[in-house]
Amino acid sequence: MEYKIIGASMQSLSINLSEGESVYSDSGKLLNKSANVTMTPRLVGGVVGAIERKMTGATAMLTEFKSSGSGSMSVAGILPGKIKQISLGEGQQFIAEAYAFLACDPTVKFSMQTVGLGAAFWGGAGLVLQRFTGPGDVFIHIVGDILEYDLDGTLDLDVDPGHIAGFDSTMNYKIRFVDNIRTAMFGGVGLFLAKFSGSGRVILHSVSRHKLSTEIFLDGEEHVKNKK
Repeated sequence: MEYKIIGASMQSLSINLSEGESVYSDSGKLLNKSANVTMTPRLVGGVVGAIERKMTGATAMLTEFKSSGSGSMSVAGILPGKIKQISLGEGQQFIAEAYAFLACDPTVKFSMQTVGLGAAFWGGAGLVLQRFTGPGDVFIHIVGDILEYDLDGTLDLDVDPGHIAGFDSTMNYKIRFVDNIRTAMFGGVGLFLAKFSGSGRVILHSVSRHKLSTEIFLDGEEHVKNKK
């Protein structure tokens, strides 16, 4: 499978497929495809896998793109942002925010990763995340720019949960209350922060998906009111 990431601030992923090659993508992310590439809805991981994906807020079924001869297809995220390739070796795992998943090799396995209830209801990270197990490539969509941190275990990293795109499974991940009630009420970061410790990679959205969606919605509502 050959791929190319196209664009700057609103990137798309173009994938070239040879005879018999296939790739899985999240439903609703297709831009275009050649006529000899077929689309088939798949229950990846069976019924249990579909239920787990639905619990993450993602679509229950994935779309398999398979080529008859040489073909191509393109997918993209819904909000402005960039695309990050995650290469996984045999048994290597990466955990991603539910809506970040864009596409992957068919060899990649999906499962669910639970987080604290505080993150779910107040942090903006969702109740469950998606765990990807290699081998294979996973492509995730980052809202805004990609912020990547490689931690060596000497210093912890506190993150607004709404900015989490993904992290290596080697990282320790906990949700904790902000420093004090004054910070919670007036700091503008919400009630909880995600604390990462240990060695590994943490990838963040530079813009919170939830906050951006909310601002777009509110701006649209205001525009409609002004037209009346």
